[in-house]
Amino acid sequence: MKRQRRWTIFLLAVLIGSLLLAGYLNSGGRTTKNSTANDETKPIWDFQYAPPITITTAIVDENRPNAFKPGESLTDNVHTRWMEVNLGIITKFDWIVSKFEDADTKIRLALAVNGKLPDTFGAGGDILKDLLKADKLLPLNEAIEKFAHPKLKEALEKYAYTMTEVTKDGKIYGLPRFNVGDEGTVMWIRKDWLEKLSLKPPTTIIELENVLKAFSEQDPNGNGKDDEVGLAVPLKEGPWNWMGQTDAIAGAFSKQMLSTIDINMFWNEDENGSLVYGAVHPDAKKYLETMASWMAKGYMDKNAGMKDPSNASELAVKGKAGVIFGPFWMGAWPLGDTVKVDPKAKWQAYPLPAGPNGLKGKAQKPLYGIYTVFSKDFNHIEAWFAYYNKLLANNLGPEDPYFDPRFEKGFHEGYDYVIKDDKVITVNFEAEGVPTNEWPLADGSSMDMRWMLFPLTGGAPALPYMNADALKKLLENSDAEVLTPIEQGIKGLNSAQRMAAGVAISEQELEIPNRYHGPLTDGMEKHGVFLQKLATESYLSIIYGEKPLSYFDEFVAQFYKYGGDEITKEVNHWYKDNKQ
Repeated sequence: MKRQRRWTIFLLAVLIGSLLLAGYLNSGGRTTKNSTANDETKPIWDFQYAPPITITTAIVDENRPNAFKPGESLTDNVHTRWMEVNLGIITKFDWIVSKFEDADTKIRLALAVNGKLPDTFGAGGDILKDLLKADKLLPLNEAIEKFAHPKLKEALEKYAYTMTEVTKDGKIYGLPRFNVGDEGTVMWIRKDWLEKLSLKPPTTIIELENVLKAFSEQDPNGNGKDDEVGLAVPLKEGPWNWMGQTDAIAGAFSKQMLSTIDINMFWNEDENGSLVYGAVHPDAKKYLETMASWMAKGYMDKNAGMKDPSNASELAVKGKAGVIFGPFWMGAWPLGDTVKVDPKAKWQAYPLPAGPNGLKGKAQKPLYGIYTVFSKDFNHIEAWFAYYNKLLANNLGPEDPYFDPRFEKGFHEGYDYVIKDDKVITVNFEAEGVPTNEWPLADGSSMDMRWMLFPLTGGAPALPYMNADALKKLLENSDAEVLTPIEQGIKGLNSAQRMAAGVAISEQELEIPNRYHGPLTDGMEKHGVFLQKLATESYLSIIYGEKPLSYFDEFVAQFYKYGGDEITKEVNHWYKDNKQ
């Protein structure tokens, strides 16, 4: 579950930007003077700490291909050196671990022996609760008011519910790591298969079932084998996921969104205005009935119950499935790789199918994951915001006062970009004629700069729906002048992605949010893992026909008996006090 709460951490946030004044005050009331010139004539992005200050952090380093050049590392690379020389900020790692569980262990050990915590790190769930109970975190109210980028403050106000888990006695003890959130589900279909079988794009669940039947039975890949299914779906982790999700199927029958692998979501209002865990709401039967029918008819992979999103997408990429639900960016990866198997393959995104009563819906991707928190003993909160603001503003473009013009072309020449004939080149170095000795990496691939840029911020600073305006602008006029890095990123999308993004934006009002944004309750800690396992296994047993649809009622009874009733009371107690 802890791992699941961190999942949102990936995917698509664009790069970032910029700064602050050098200062005197931190939100804990302590003063720390630096010899940075407090020159009001200087632009706000232009700051430097002298002598340099050190900010400690920690990181989970699971895998970082293409992140560094030979001889460079997390602790010593072009960006750490640039920060020390130009900003006067030295990044030091208190620990580097390979698994999230190991990071949790480090924090728990520090709490157990009253040991030192990093100046800044990520926390959520029960670890966050323990830190708050132990009074180990720095209150941020004053720092946010004085030092935060206006766009960040605006987002914190607009999405105030994201702060409830880190607010105690009126004080804020962490910053949500926002996701862009504009990756809501679209329906991806092999358009060339539709055309080959003389089918129209489905607009309803019934029409979609007819398409799935044809894709499963009429050999659309043309290899003479019965090796296709209609729908590629990962059932190992339940109805809601980051790719291959089936939230749109649930949304065709109900406004109750479903998740079985995270007890924190989805909690939806029932007809009385109380919160109910969507996976046990009676409407879930309609979803399960549909999925069980499709499985029995062979419209889905019989091994779907063992597949995660990446595994499921492989089925689509290999030409063995013709429909998959997911975000707009799938038009490049992984679906773009289908042409390696079938050069004529063409995936296209379509609006979601409507249910029997015309209902359409999809899950709102969580707008935040875990939190960035700060040790109570941290003395340089203004410096952290200065760096965060600089990165955030890099998304927003040169008009933002925190934008650092030194990053106008990119972060570091020879790393995330090269210059050839006065042209900035970020990808396809060989095709662009860049000499091999000037490629960022010896194999010509692009560098993954996240590991250099974001150790202190816990990921690329992003704001909810910050890509929306750029998407709309370039969808209306693909030749419009590109003014910001976000617009440049949108401009770089392939045609399938841009079309899919347009579909996603047009159906944004269909998104159904999770209504519970509180802390991990005591009941969740005691019963959450068991209930998640119970829900996922019960759903699979019904979908595979091992249990009849009527078993759903028995599952619901078990859910409430073995902790669900306690959790539901806790969640609704929180909702009564925090409903917005």
